[in-house]
Amino acid sequence: MELQRFRRFLGKNVRKIREESGDSQDALAESSGLNRSYIGSVERSEHNIGIDNIYKIAKGLNVPVSRLFEQDDTKANKKNPGPEKTPVIHKAVIRKNQFRTLLEQCYQHTPRPDLVIIYLERCGVQFIE
Repeated sequence: MELQRFRRFLGKNVRKIREESGDSQDALAESSGLNRSYIGSVERSEHNIGIDNIYKIAKGLNVPVSRLFEQDDTKANKKNPGPEKTPVIHKAVIRKNQFRTLLEQCYQHTPRPDLVIIYLERCGVQFIE
C-alpha cells in the first residue's frame, strides 16, 4: 500500500539522518521530547506519525523538516559504483492529494491540512499534481 511505503521511506530517512549524526535513539528521544520506543517504532515504520512529531523529530535531529522527505538516489549507483562517491540527493516528490490523505489519517483533528502542505512547500518539498 502507498501509505506503508511512505511510512517506510520516512522511517528510513529518520534512521539514516540519526546515524549520520552519530546519535542513538535515546539521544534523539531526549532532544525531540519523544519516547525512545516511539523513535524506534517510527524508524521501523510501525507508527502512523503525526505532523507534530515529524516537526519534533526534525528539530531533535537539527535538520529542516524537508530533509526528512529527501530521496537518496545512490541505490542505483551501488551496482555500478563509479569513481565519484558523493551521493546525489533529490527532493521528495509526492502527490498533494496523497499527502493530504496521509496527513488526515495521521492527524484526524487537523482542521486545515492544506496549511501543512503550504508549510512543507516553503521547506522545499515538491508536490506533483
